[in-house]
Amino acid sequence: MTWDEVWKIVLGILAAVGGLSGLILIVIKFSSNIIAERLSKKYEFKLSKELEKYKSSLENKTYISKTKFEAEFQLYRDLSKACTNMVKQTSQLFPTFTKDSRNDYDTYKSFHDKAVDTIIIAQDELGASAPFISEKVFNGFSEIEKLCKTQLSDFQDFRLRPDAESYRADCKDAYKETHKRTKEIANKLDTLMSSLRTYLSQLDVIE
Repeated sequence: MTWDEVWKIVLGILAAVGGLSGLILIVIKFSSNIIAERLSKKYEFKLSKELEKYKSSLENKTYISKTKFEAEFQLYRDLSKACTNMVKQTSQLFPTFTKDSRNDYDTYKSFHDKAVDTIIIAQDELGASAPFISEKVFNGFSEIEKLCKTQLSDFQDFRLRPDAESYRADCKDAYKETHKRTKEIANKLDTLMSSLRTYLSQLDVIE
């Protein structure tokens, strides 16, 4: 094909679309359609992502009535208060950050009896709440309660028995473990409280 034939074809196309201006309009229209299509797909993708995000937030929510929420909230509040008091008092048996310079039986017995009282209250609170809380939450509170009872039992041996001083000397490693356990109990309480906050934040009250 010669250049004369090529130009004849080009001029024929221009004539068919109304000259150069017509060709420009066709190009603009074609480009606009491509841009519009791309914008539409981009918006559709963004909308789809937002919809998935919204659906995910709905799936993570648990919907309950206001009455049930208030009852459940009060239940966890009472349990948390009883458990926190138990841990607070039990931590005094084998303090982590202060040197235990007490050496008289009456002082030790006082700390022991206060710990017993808080353990009993927490134990009763957990028992009464057992049917209304999840197994996971129950096990979390129960584990802390058992560790506090272990501290109480060790305290009786290391501080209250008549031969407590010699017993501590014979069981040095076990005695050191009691102070480590105090920190372990505090950490477990923090973890449990954090999980409860997360759970309660996922509840959506239906008026």
